[in-house]
Amino acid sequence: MLSFFFGLAMLAIALVSPISASAPTDSYTDADVPQSGYLPNHNMDPAVVDSAQFGLLWKVQFNAQEQFYAKPLVYTPLAGTAQLVFLASSQNWIRTLNAKTGALLNSRQVHNPFLQSEIGCTDIPNTIGIIGTPVIDPASDIAYFFSKTYIPNFRTAGNTGVYNGVYYFHGVNVNTLADAFPPLLIDGSAADNAPQKYFVGGVQLQRPSLLQVGSVVYGAFGSSCDLYNYTGLVIGIDVNQQQVVTQFATESGPLAAQTNVWSQNGGGGQGGIWMSGMGLASDGNRLFFVTGNGDAHENAGTPATGTSGCKTLGEAAVNLNIDDGGVLRLADYFQPYDYENMDGGDQDFGSGGIILLDPTVFHGTGVNRMAVTGGKNGKVYILNADNLGGYKLGPGQGDNIVQTLATNQPLFGGYGSYPLEGGYIYSTPDGDATYAYKLGFSAGGTPVFSQAGQSNEISAGRVGVGIPTITSYKGNPGTAILWNTDPNVGLRAWYAVPQNNVLKTINLPAIGGANKFQRPAFGDSRLYVTSSAGAIYCLGSPVNLPLNCTSPVEFGDVALGSKANTTVSCTANIAITSVNGMTVGNPDFIVNNASLPTGRLAAGATFSFPVTWDLTGDIEAADPNATYNTVTPGVQSTALTIFTTNGLGGYSTQFPVTLAGTEVSQNAFVVTSPKTLDFAGVVLLPNQPIPTVTLPFTIANAGLTPLTIEGYAFTNDAILDNPTYYNVTYFSNGTAEFGTGFSSNDLPSIGTVIEPNSALDVDTIFYPYDGVQTYYSYLLMWTSGGMSEVTLAGTASTAPIANFSISTSEGGWLPDSNLIMDFGDVAPASTSQLQIRICNNGGSVLDISKSKPPNGVFYLQNSEDLHEEQAITIGACAYGTVTFTPNAEVYNDEDQTFNNTWTLNTDDLNFGVHVVEIIGTVVSDKVGPTNSSGDSVYTYLGCFLDSEGGQGPRLLPHLLYDGNNNSNANCQEMCYTGTPNGYVFEGTEYEEQCYCGNTPPSDQWQVADQGFCTFSCTGNSVDACGGNGGYISIYYDATRYTPGTDEPTGPVGGPVTVNSTSNYNYAGCYSEATTGRALSALIPPAPADGFTIELCEAACQGYQYFGMEYSNECYCGNTLGYGSVNQASADPDTNGCSMLCAGNATEYCGGPSRLDLYQINGSAPIPTQTGGPTAPTPTGGPVVEQVVGDYVYLGCYQDNVDGLRALSALQNPESGPLNTPDVCATACVGFQYMGVEYSGECYCDDVIGGNNTVAPGGDDPNANGCDMTCNGNSSEYCGGPNRLNMYILNPNATSSSPTSTAAPSAPTATPTGPRVVQAAGPYVYAGCYVDNTNGRALSALVNPESGVNNTVEACAAACSGYRYMGVEYSNECYCDNIIGGDNGIASGGSNVLANGCSMTCPGNPSEYCGGRNRLSLYMLGGNATVSISTPTPTPTPAGPVTVGDFDVWSYMGCYTEATGDRALSDLENPISGVAVTVEACGTACSDYAYFGVEYSGECYCGDKINNGSVLATGLTVGATMCDMTCDGNSTEYCGGPSRLNMYSQVLEASTASATLATTPTPTPTGPITVTELAGYTYLGCYNEPPNGRALSGFEYAIPGTNNSVENCALGCTGYEFFGVEYTSQCFCGNTIAEGSAAQNGTTVGDTKCNMIA
Repeated sequence: MLSFFFGLAMLAIALVSPISASAPTDSYTDADVPQSGYLPNHNMDPAVVDSAQFGLLWKVQFNAQEQFYAKPLVYTPLAGTAQLVFLASSQNWIRTLNAKTGALLNSRQVHNPFLQSEIGCTDIPNTIGIIGTPVIDPASDIAYFFSKTYIPNFRTAGNTGVYNGVYYFHGVNVNTLADAFPPLLIDGSAADNAPQKYFVGGVQLQRPSLLQVGSVVYGAFGSSCDLYNYTGLVIGIDVNQQQVVTQFATESGPLAAQTNVWSQNGGGGQGGIWMSGMGLASDGNRLFFVTGNGDAHENAGTPATGTSGCKTLGEAAVNLNIDDGGVLRLADYFQPYDYENMDGGDQDFGSGGIILLDPTVFHGTGVNRMAVTGGKNGKVYILNADNLGGYKLGPGQGDNIVQTLATNQPLFGGYGSYPLEGGYIYSTPDGDATYAYKLGFSAGGTPVFSQAGQSNEISAGRVGVGIPTITSYKGNPGTAILWNTDPNVGLRAWYAVPQNNVLKTINLPAIGGANKFQRPAFGDSRLYVTSSAGAIYCLGSPVNLPLNCTSPVEFGDVALGSKANTTVSCTANIAITSVNGMTVGNPDFIVNNASLPTGRLAAGATFSFPVTWDLTGDIEAADPNATYNTVTPGVQSTALTIFTTNGLGGYSTQFPVTLAGTEVSQNAFVVTSPKTLDFAGVVLLPNQPIPTVTLPFTIANAGLTPLTIEGYAFTNDAILDNPTYYNVTYFSNGTAEFGTGFSSNDLPSIGTVIEPNSALDVDTIFYPYDGVQTYYSYLLMWTSGGMSEVTLAGTASTAPIANFSISTSEGGWLPDSNLIMDFGDVAPASTSQLQIRICNNGGSVLDISKSKPPNGVFYLQNSEDLHEEQAITIGACAYGTVTFTPNAEVYNDEDQTFNNTWTLNTDDLNFGVHVVEIIGTVVSDKVGPTNSSGDSVYTYLGCFLDSEGGQGPRLLPHLLYDGNNNSNANCQEMCYTGTPNGYVFEGTEYEEQCYCGNTPPSDQWQVADQGFCTFSCTGNSVDACGGNGGYISIYYDATRYTPGTDEPTGPVGGPVTVNSTSNYNYAGCYSEATTGRALSALIPPAPADGFTIELCEAACQGYQYFGMEYSNECYCGNTLGYGSVNQASADPDTNGCSMLCAGNATEYCGGPSRLDLYQINGSAPIPTQTGGPTAPTPTGGPVVEQVVGDYVYLGCYQDNVDGLRALSALQNPESGPLNTPDVCATACVGFQYMGVEYSGECYCDDVIGGNNTVAPGGDDPNANGCDMTCNGNSSEYCGGPNRLNMYILNPNATSSSPTSTAAPSAPTATPTGPRVVQAAGPYVYAGCYVDNTNGRALSALVNPESGVNNTVEACAAACSGYRYMGVEYSNECYCDNIIGGDNGIASGGSNVLANGCSMTCPGNPSEYCGGRNRLSLYMLGGNATVSISTPTPTPTPAGPVTVGDFDVWSYMGCYTEATGDRALSDLENPISGVAVTVEACGTACSDYAYFGVEYSGECYCGDKINNGSVLATGLTVGATMCDMTCDGNSTEYCGGPSRLNMYSQVLEASTASATLATTPTPTPTGPITVTELAGYTYLGCYNEPPNGRALSGFEYAIPGTNNSVENCALGCTGYEFFGVEYTSQCFCGNTIAEGSAAQNGTTVGDTKCNMIA
């Protein structure tokens, strides 16, 4: 228990105030303040941990690419609320979670994080935010931490950049995460001991955990990959003063590098403090840390004391005194004698932290307090914490420290300690076992550690192994658990005290690889650890235990050959039905189930039972050849488990109890440890002294009688081969040699007596004087307490020699002096690879001591290539493949040169740091016109949202063409040559459109994500021409425009506003009148080649005014209509008069509802209007004609949205003054649509173009804007300004000529282009649909007729009997009863140029037959009488498909797994995985309501879908992740990782399909809306969304005219929603699409749900 109080004392010293309300099980700092790693206060009982009761309680995943390098903290707020977990991430997010449930309490992002790509170091990928572990002050509930971010333009221009990187110090209240004070900027603060060294956050990295001592919080800083100009620093912030009060630099003085060039590597002297994330250690008034590589060497051979004040503290263990006010002052240090070589080999001393051991246990002669540290050189250094050792003050100018322990591998992470049961320390070298070293003492009482055991498990052979941490149950011996994390395995645990030299494993739940250098944080019987995937895991035991029993049960000392008894007492926490029995893990502990109570126990009832520890059958035998029932004295523990049947649910049925005691021998008992001394490899250097290695072993007396050493012998023969033993050779200086190369200066002499429970440590020296070879020996000793032996092994070899080279693109290798990897010129989106090769030409294993590979466009093919601490055996080579994959680029981009580095070093001392410069140049394709220098004229500006999202004018006003040969190359040529000087800007949009302009597009419409501009150009499929939703790809002439400026420079081309023509002068850009036309006296017809300003002037001679509107409309008049006003701006792009004349593209001719107005010379100024029109209003009021000729009224439609006419095939075919709906209908015969607008305008077309839709305002002309009366009949409405009264051809009309004779007939116009056929046979047009999204839309019957004769009518005839038919790509015809895949209505509305259904039929060029991956889709009309025939079998697709409905199963979609269970859990994997197909799983699950296939070979059945399983989002299998093919049929999809293709039984629906009633249902007195139906609730009348269907899960094909609400409900069994539409359509789904909503209204007429089935 001494160490427990030691830990509490250290915490008390570290706090602002020793009084706090934190719970004893909290972890509000990284482990403990001394960093000893021993935590006795978290209720971690090994009997529970090593049982089925201990497991995963919860797991929480956070943002993509978010990592947690800062360890979790566990804390109970002062208010006494529930214990919480505090998390801080690399993305600068801080969060609190409920420690028991994992529920998120609060979250906040304190800053944008610093980008890893800025520095080129991949140690911490993606983002660098909060990396060092915070500390929580339990006296104030405030958490403190450092956060890395940017201040834009702070030190250099730009929002980011290394030099703009900064650090802030934060204090936040853990209850709310609100700032306790404004964040404190650290940048610019200067070091106390080196004022010229000031803090630059962009080049520093705050990696170690924070330390709080009093009111000062200390943070330590290093760098990322030793890059840039940095210095190791410790900074202290007084949280009361909220300012930096101390700053200590590890490199100072005249020898330390000092430049102000921030990008210079090593320019600040280095000496970084990172310690694999361990914390600064403290014992109250002292602070300890360890540094890495240093650039200056003040100590260069001459010994120096630790108090000499060395100023260059690279590769050093450092002790700083904490003076008044928290100011730091150097007190002591230690540098290894070979630290300069460590610098050269990049063998960071500071790769692990430093721990302070419990001084009440770990002390000895001359040593009162001890510290442990180590580094990449594979050595563990045991230091005197009161005299660290200075430099070269040991024997032979070696290290003046307590002890050095050599390991086989580099040491990262850190060390742990356990002060009970004799005292242990622990380390886990990379790629090696975890080792336990036990405290012993030399004959003089000096502390000596010797290896006592190791784990069977081997750690990951790469950087990232965690920090050993030890817990015990309430500070009791025999209950210690050793914990560590591993980047490959996750979390590991062992019993902390070795048994027979082995650390016994405790099996834990798998969590995947842990993040680098972690240790678990502990709460109350729970632990928390983060994974490399960015998740936090909570492991623990159930809170609800049925019993409360004595635990642990202590037997004390029990002699071998005897027995002892004790009693376990228990209290029932709840009513218990029965106590069923108990088991014990060790057969020496005996219990009897008959001693347990029988019958029921009430809550609060008590009982007890005896336990016996029987050692009478165990034999004392310290003999290496004795095996039967032999034991070694020492602490033993095991678990006793009591099994219950509980009277209350939710409680565990097992209760573990720890049994512990100490086996003792009455006689002397010899124990040696470790059993093997492995001296590993010694490198022999030419012309250098032979190095020696010293390792200790311990001779201990584990008995209660003094032990006498009686003799020694050794052999080089195998023990099992009847070896020949030799006497130990003694020399005059006292050295004893026991085999070639092995000796000791302190081997106890024969006759030495070792007292009971005492030990002697023997330092063994390996001196390979016989040259390069393998050395081994076996030392045997005889004692009065038995025999024991120690195996000694070592090797000697020559040094490793690294040979380095870089590959060439031709397959050769460059000389080793070349450090440039040059990819040369590469194309965008291409992939190139080059390699680095390191070969070992030496005589011993070569280790890669540093490897900082590139990341970004240059990256490793395999992240394990040439990784840190990779071993390259003698004569072998290792390779690292660098892949260069630049992003795709737009045309005419400037050549971009990319640079990165790969920093490498090895333990070949002659190798040195290699910084490989990686370079590659991306050369984009050049298109369009070129200048005199051969450079492209146009440069890419960006992707822009055009027309202000559909609400404003176009960014580039001039549409030069709209066609099938569009590309940026063609458009640039047209914009460059279209005017004398060429346009400054060029843009492509909607695949087919080319725009030009001279006004810079506003930055507000530019989007950073180029993914918005990905439409393939019609003339070049690999070229991007805008994107979906109105996005335009814009290029600019770099000689005349600089991005970011407001105006182009130099001459610009383009059209002009004509200032005068003949006897007319320009008056301005005028709006149309609010009532009638601005000019209405005459509307001259347009000439064949289109109007120009001059032609319109000639047509209007004699009138006071003329004006041009909408490119090709000419108007004349003597007065200006009311409401027509001059626009404020003279800029056509602003005032709206920006359309080019149809007859001359160099002139402006008005725009939508805008006239370029001209007035005859000498006229009076245009009067300003003061009143409205005086024309009388008809007393009866005008009406909207509902039927005119063959047309029926559709509604009031918008016109000119985005500058596009709704109807444009035939414009104004009749005289404006005579215009009425009847007159227009007659003129538009042969067209699908006709509309009247602006009193006197008539338009005809087969499609409604642009984004023109029904105008808001309902049917009220005064609200919807269709409020202007017809010129030919003032009692009828004829549209309004940009408003059309729209009519559609009635397909059931019996007459093709109008019936009205109210107006004279005009000649019938013939449409000039192809049209969309609206009806063919029994089929009616459903719209333009996307095809081939996760399968064909229609696939039951493919191309049933000849492609060369394809028409809509021919395909309709060939698909007779099917519900749907469609034509595609001109000559393709498809039929089916369902719409398959994820195919829905194409975007672009009804405009064929926008939606893609723009290809004509080869059998009739006047009809449209779909397009590329676009179907002109038709469905059976509501009045058609069709007998649905059985279609021919569906052909097998070429690639895998998602199986739709089959047999009795209906496909529901791709579903996620459930949150706490399987989505389907009634029957799992009823068939072999290799045989799994969708059909096979359906057969196996025939007795269940649902089945699903998952992960290629898994089949699940169930009668319900469990909580948390929901429909996955996405329109493709890749998006939903149901993209793995079936093991039994690779042409089908069978789910994916945690994704199921889900199916439901529709037996009722199938039966209904066969027996649907054909007799009429009795007709009610009037049609009704069905509002009550079993299993469903009526939600209301919903609109279809703009794109796709409201319900897209399944369309249920009901034969003939049998659709009804009831039959649709039956067909949608298993779906959450169903809906009926358009009389005959039935749709099912599990979600309602975005854009679909309940319609307002109290009647079916209001809501439009008024069609009868």
